[in-house]
Amino acid sequence: MKKESAGVLLLLCFVLGFAVNAIAEPRGDFERPPSREQMEKVRKRIETLKMWKLTRALDLDEKTSAQVFPLLNRYDRKRADLEKAMRDNMRELKDALKEGRENQMKNILGMIEESHKSIQALKDAEWQELKGIFTTEQQAKFVFFQQEFDREMRKIIGEARERRHDRFGKDNPERPSPLHR
Repeated sequence: MKKESAGVLLLLCFVLGFAVNAIAEPRGDFERPPSREQMEKVRKRIETLKMWKLTRALDLDEKTSAQVFPLLNRYDRKRADLEKAMRDNMRELKDALKEGRENQMKNILGMIEESHKSIQALKDAEWQELKGIFTTEQQAKFVFFQQEFDREMRKIIGEARERRHDRFGKDNPERPSPLHR
């Protein structure tokens, strides 16, 4: 059993390595967002890693896993759509700020606020459904798992960006923030 766990862990680390590489791969234009295909590959790899780690952290049985993972995937897809809209709005806001278009900034800020509210409502609905599936102990473990997993993903992505900057930053200096132009 330990050999299987070690094999699965090694495989998932390998898969996550590819995900980080996809994020950190150099592109000609550093401002251009990753392609839809790149984002989908990374999303699927992270989803696989999350399922594996969550199963272990909460000691999920097959029945519970069969309920939880489709639910989490459904909410993750909805959240991804909202986050994409948020990124698009942020790009528009950046342009409006740079060009001093105040009315457009107000409209975009309103859309961003609505996106925040929608994301929070989605998180609340997801939690209510999970509470109906998890035991109290699993709920507590899930809260800590989610916090740790998110922290781990931010750290991995940050390290990948740092390595990318170290490799390519000398030839491609960082662009200044739109606030400092």
